[in-house]
Amino acid sequence: MSARPRGRVSGPQVAAAAVLLGIGFLFVVQFRASRLLSAQPEVPTRNVYALATLLRQEREVRLALERKVGEIQRRLAEYEQATAEGRTLTAAMSKELESLRVLAGLKPMKGPGIVVRLEDAKSNPAGSSPVVVTYQDLVSVINELWAAGVEAVAVNGQRVTATTGFGQVAGTVVVDLARLTGPFTIVALGDPATLEAALNIRGGLVEGLRALGLGITISRQGDLTVPAYRGAPKFEHSRPTE
Repeated sequence: MSARPRGRVSGPQVAAAAVLLGIGFLFVVQFRASRLLSAQPEVPTRNVYALATLLRQEREVRLALERKVGEIQRRLAEYEQATAEGRTLTAAMSKELESLRVLAGLKPMKGPGIVVRLEDAKSNPAGSSPVVVTYQDLVSVINELWAAGVEAVAVNGQRVTATTGFGQVAGTVVVDLARLTGPFTIVALGDPATLEAALNIRGGLVEGLRALGLGITISRQGDLTVPAYRGAPKFEHSRPTE
C-alpha cells in the first residue's frame, strides 16, 4: 500500500472543519444576541399590573360619571316639565281668579249701557204725602235690569253685587251701609237697546213709577264706567261645601 501525499487534505477533514466553523458562527451569533437582549431595559411586572389597575379604575369612574350625568339630565327634564306645568297651572288659576273677581264685582268695569235717573216728584196733590224715591223703587229697577242681562250696575257710584243690601232710614236710602240721597243715578252696563226696551215696556215698572209722579229718564251711553265693590263680603253663618 502506497503512502498518501503529505500536503493533501481529505474530504472528511474538510467536512469536519466546515461543521466546526458553523458551530462557532452560531455560538458567536447567540452570544451577541444574548448580550443585546440583556442590554434592553426590563419593564417591571409590578408596574404593568399597577397601570392596568389604574386604567380599570379610570374606566369605572368614567362610567359612574356618565351615569350621574344621565341622572342629572333626567331630573333636569323633570324639573323643566314641572316648571312648565306649574306655569300653566298658575296662569289658569290667575285667569280663573280674575273671572271670579269680575263676577264678584271686585273689578271696575267699562263699556256701553244706559243711565237711569230717578228723582222725587216735583209736585204733590194737596193733602197728600210727598212722593219720593224709595229703596224699593231702586231695587225694582235694578231687578228689571238684571233680568234684561245687565252685566254690571251701580247706584250713585255704589257697586251693586249679589250680596248688596238695600234699606231705608227716614228719607235716606242705605246701600251696603252707605247712605245715599237723591236724585239717584243708576249706571248699567250691557246692550243699551235691550236694557232700555226692558224698562220701557208698556204697562211696566217704569211707566207705573212715572204715574206716581217720579221723574225717570233713561239715556243710552257708549262708554260708561262702573266702579269696583268697595267692601268685603262677610259670611258669618255659612261656608262653602266640600
